[in-house]
Amino acid sequence: MTRGQRLPVVFDVVFDLAIVLIFALFLWASWDRTASAISSSTTMAWLALPVALARHGAHLQFATMLVTISALVAAALGALLSIAARLRGSAALWAAGAWLFGCSVAILMPLWTAVGFLGALLMVVALRARFVAMHAVTALAAFLSELWPLGYAAGFAVLAWRYNPQLLLKVLVIAFGASLVARALVPSQRTVTIGHLS
Repeated sequence: MTRGQRLPVVFDVVFDLAIVLIFALFLWASWDRTASAISSSTTMAWLALPVALARHGAHLQFATMLVTISALVAAALGALLSIAARLRGSAALWAAGAWLFGCSVAILMPLWTAVGFLGALLMVVALRARFVAMHAVTALAAFLSELWPLGYAAGFAVLAWRYNPQLLLKVLVIAFGASLVARALVPSQRTVTIGHLS
């Protein structure tokens, strides 16, 4: 293929599907349960990070709130960046927003699983930003297209203070389902290009 050659629009759906599969794989992977059964040190990042900070002198309650607020900021900022990226047609800005969204979800995983998840997600969103060209859309289309991170951020803001990861997982799934319905109403305006290939 030559530089700038267009691919079928379905190519960007492959990247979107890969992102969803990464979320599902790392959130509900069987190795999490196996690792937890083998080692009691394997615990959710939401709990492991405050404990690590407490070992370095921070008060445990303060450290827990700090991790929770940081995740909330990542969720909100990720949603806002993703919407702004749709409005501006910036694939790089969208990738940054998607990765921040992933950071907010990563606290629901065991610590080392979260590290692997963020690495895999970074690779996929970077490839998507490189090969999928985005075009500016209307505010309504941008909002509907990013309902998943936006809905999760809203649910996180309301429910995170109950410190119940199962509730946040339910919010994540519900927001994803709502986003599928919403995005079905948005006509595709994305174009895929290939660069630096010969």
